[in-house]
Amino acid sequence: MKILITGSNGQVGSSLVNCLKKYELIPLTRDDCDLNLLDQIKKTIDQNLPDLIINSAAYTDVDQAEIDTKLAYNINRDAPKVLAQKANEYNIPFIHFSTDYVFDGKKEGSYSEDDATNPLGAYGQSKLAGEEMIMEVGGQCYIFRTSWVYSNRGNNFYLTMKRLSLYRDELKVVADQVGVPSSNTFIAKQIKKIIPQLSENNIGIYNLVPDGFCTWYEFAKEIISKTNPDFDLDNLRSIQTHDYPTKVKRPQNSCLNNTKAKKTFMLESSSWKTELNRVIDDA
Repeated sequence: MKILITGSNGQVGSSLVNCLKKYELIPLTRDDCDLNLLDQIKKTIDQNLPDLIINSAAYTDVDQAEIDTKLAYNINRDAPKVLAQKANEYNIPFIHFSTDYVFDGKKEGSYSEDDATNPLGAYGQSKLAGEEMIMEVGGQCYIFRTSWVYSNRGNNFYLTMKRLSLYRDELKVVADQVGVPSSNTFIAKQIKKIIPQLSENNIGIYNLVPDGFCTWYEFAKEIISKTNPDFDLDNLRSIQTHDYPTKVKRPQNSCLNNTKAKKTFMLESSSWKTELNRVIDDA
């Protein structure tokens, strides 16, 4: 099987490349195929003729998306639509990653795939628009919503907490937002299990996250306690969202229910803490 992977040098993409080595891979960076150039996307797929397309590229800067809105929509809506169209044209599966930010976070309890969406900012709105375009195109399309993605590369909360704990005596972290930390390796390994099971009978939207949930504060505490034992955890202060203002309001509740994905693809999922330990061990 020949698999084309966009965003192959990003958090999820790089892990997919590492995890799917048994396949013939076509890893694409922005230099190889700029998703802002729709004709280039079409040409790249026509030249490579993959058996499966995985889109792990995205515009992910939540605050900057309010300024670069056109670019966010180009990458998160228009490019996925073209990728879905080309997959449909060649009658091949298309895997796309979306986000917990399609929800407003007001629900009590975890979100299922059928819950009403209501994104709070341009980033979430552009990702939701991408989902809608893909489903409109149809074909053998799969949308996997993830949340709080982190890894040993790039810019993410995990690496930020590790770094800041080394030179700051005190850290303040939001404690009234909950979600499910999802490592890039967790996502890639689950996709590896899912690929052989892809069929026209299981297309659709799935939540792809580990078991359990936590606040950003609890996530930070777990990270620092495991990576920097010299940091005094009494100096890790919990704050409220209003104490840490951002351009865009974040969902208070980003918890995704992973039951559907586990049942459909017979997945065994471990807790977010177990997955965090694996990332730490791989550092």
